[in-house]
Amino acid sequence: MWLCTHCRHLEFSEQKPERCPICGAGADKFVKHESPRVKGASTLRNLQEGFAAESKANIRDLAFAIKAEQEGFPAIAGLFRAIAESEAIHAFHHLRLLGAIADTQENLQAAFERENYAADAYPGFIKTANEEGNPQVATVFSYHRDVEKGHAKLYEKALDRLMDPQGVEYYVCSVCGYVSVGSAPDECPICGAPKDKFRRID
Repeated sequence: MWLCTHCRHLEFSEQKPERCPICGAGADKFVKHESPRVKGASTLRNLQEGFAAESKANIRDLAFAIKAEQEGFPAIAGLFRAIAESEAIHAFHHLRLLGAIADTQENLQAAFERENYAADAYPGFIKTANEEGNPQVATVFSYHRDVEKGHAKLYEKALDRLMDPQGVEYYVCSVCGYVSVGSAPDECPICGAPKDKFRRID
């Protein structure tokens, strides 16, 4: 197992990867990695696959909960949200056992690198979506590209004020994911959603 020291991605391969598939870092950024709690390549691979599956289940169930609410089934929506929370706990356990969680400064740096890479990847996604006749997908990718750039800036600022004891309020646009600091804007600068589409995150 190899750890990208740039973004903390774990890669399962015999040979050192030539490039990180998450942040694009070269082979020189990879180091051999062993989980402090788990032995055996197969168990580690199963943990990684489990992490991916549980993470997807979490998001899928949250999406199902939104649809259930829209269709007038609040009890079913509650069930989906409860199971989504359970799946998130499972994903956390997998990630912890993989040894992929570092100290806060390293985690912020890794998150910063991942967001930069994501923002850089979206232009290609947008181009392909347009070429294949998917303007709605291209629009969503455009929103996400711009939001990812904002995420990177927020992580960069957090690295600068790591020891700042003062908390900051964050508001997230439920349409495109834009993160506003301090207060919700009257209109989302990325997708134009109104203020009531923003949710405060504690």
